[in-house]
Amino acid sequence: MKAKKVIFLTLVLTLLLSTISVDAASLSATAANQPWTVQLLKGDEDGVRNLATAFVGKMQTTPMLSYSRVGFHRIYEAFPAPPDVTGNCGPNNTWYCTSYYDSGLVPGTVSNMATGLYGPDSFGVKWVFQAGAYLRGATVEFMNDMSYVTEDWENLIQLSKFGGVLVGTPSLQMVGGHYRLAAIIRGGGDFPVYSLVYMYYIGNVSNNTCKVSGFAYQCDVIATSVGYNSMGSPSLQVAPDGTVGISYYYVGVVKYAYPHTNTVSWPSNCGPGGNTWRCISIYAGTPTGTVGQVVKFAFGLTGSDRGIVFTYDDTLIEVTLKHAEYVGSGGNCGSDLNRYGATALRWKCTDVAILGDLASWYTPSYSIAIDPQGYSVIAYNDDPEDLAPVFLYVAYPNARVGIPDPGWIAQKIDGVWVTEVATGAQAALSLNSAGLGFVGYLQEEDYELPDLKIAWQPFQIFLPLIKR
Repeated sequence: MKAKKVIFLTLVLTLLLSTISVDAASLSATAANQPWTVQLLKGDEDGVRNLATAFVGKMQTTPMLSYSRVGFHRIYEAFPAPPDVTGNCGPNNTWYCTSYYDSGLVPGTVSNMATGLYGPDSFGVKWVFQAGAYLRGATVEFMNDMSYVTEDWENLIQLSKFGGVLVGTPSLQMVGGHYRLAAIIRGGGDFPVYSLVYMYYIGNVSNNTCKVSGFAYQCDVIATSVGYNSMGSPSLQVAPDGTVGISYYYVGVVKYAYPHTNTVSWPSNCGPGGNTWRCISIYAGTPTGTVGQVVKFAFGLTGSDRGIVFTYDDTLIEVTLKHAEYVGSGGNCGSDLNRYGATALRWKCTDVAILGDLASWYTPSYSIAIDPQGYSVIAYNDDPEDLAPVFLYVAYPNARVGIPDPGWIAQKIDGVWVTEVATGAQAALSLNSAGLGFVGYLQEEDYELPDLKIAWQPFQIFLPLIKR
């Protein structure tokens, strides 16, 4: 009898694995077609800045949201309340909201969340922000059941070593339990020098490249520019295979930097010594248009799955949300070289959406993530018609749902047909391992305090039933 049960279980497992293998190609379409649930997390939450989302935990299935607020020296955090914790926010108080205080925290300078496992039972969440004359790191450790373990705060970069003034917000990753960050820091004067600073762990506590005192991290300057607004906030990503990339705005151009071994036919052109990284132009302005200073970049499961999203403002057309996809060769942007020294267009740039007739004071919001099958997914806000309200959208390539390229599908997630209401500011998108989305954003209304909202795609895990 036991032998029969083993054979039966083996057959069931084989069938399940075969089904997963056969259906793998349609996983992106399945995820894309899942409905979105829109919920209010906190009403009348004024002064929200630096909104960020992530999936955390051992299986990275728990959604988490963080932000800072003008006038408050805190990092705010929210996640679904675990069974043994009483919820205090969100729909029916099913979420748990908390905050972490730092008297030196400068509101508006908090990075994205970076998360990673410490072992089989716990994980960490990290942020970086300006605190006085330093970039300071904060780490909070949780068990996989979301119970709090401990927290740690440490100064990472002495701003005066690179000019003294933080530009925008740092971009953060967690690698091997350590901080990995990129930041733009500038000097003063009429012609300030901007530096793209890259910090990574080396373990040598006598190192002083980040601050005067000995430190276990190395800080390298990847690129510099001169003049106000000549650089914008960077977007750093580290792929699961260790591939590193940084996208950023540089003197009217969307740039991409990556570590590179210098060769005669394919030379490096930036980084320490000028020959350790390669910095290339992805997309440049034209005589009638300019690229925006906000650039967002994402890796997928491999270093070959890369996407960059940015805006292009032309006097002849309305603001366009654009996307650059890494294709290796045969693209139409991102001029680079190959190992033989020949020019190679390694990226493909396409239009995602025309961003309507947004008011001049209203800054478009957008973020990008890449699903397990390598398709970019972009959350953004848009005014689809003249005098229409602003809605939250999620867009992805037609190919994600099996429609032949080219083109993008824009899916409206939230918004109301009232011109006094704008939905989607600070849109922050994350995808879980199944490609299902979680977005944090604001809904703003004239003469009212903004609401902090979330949109997510519910998912279920089905286990086979075996009758004895």
